[in-house]
Amino acid sequence: MTTSSSIKTLGAVTFGPCGKDSHELFRVNPDVPLRQALEHVSALLYCAKKLALDAALEKDGERHAWASHYLCDMSKAVIDDLCLQAF
Repeated sequence: MTTSSSIKTLGAVTFGPCGKDSHELFRVNPDVPLRQALEHVSALLYCAKKLALDAALEKDGERHAWASHYLCDMSKAVIDDLCLQAF
């Protein structure tokens, strides 16, 4: 049985497609404990939420929208990487 204290990131998930072939530029690092990874995801999503709101309310908010997009991409990668082992 896997306990939450034994769950760590695997480092299997990549993100940040770039170039004409959409190669992934980044990878989640392995061996980050579940709690620390989720705390980081929470911080990323908090910032993404604030930036998305700014993007929606400001006249020239597109710069905030892209920042929010990239923060969400990072957050999703960490969650996906944790889910590979947890479930």
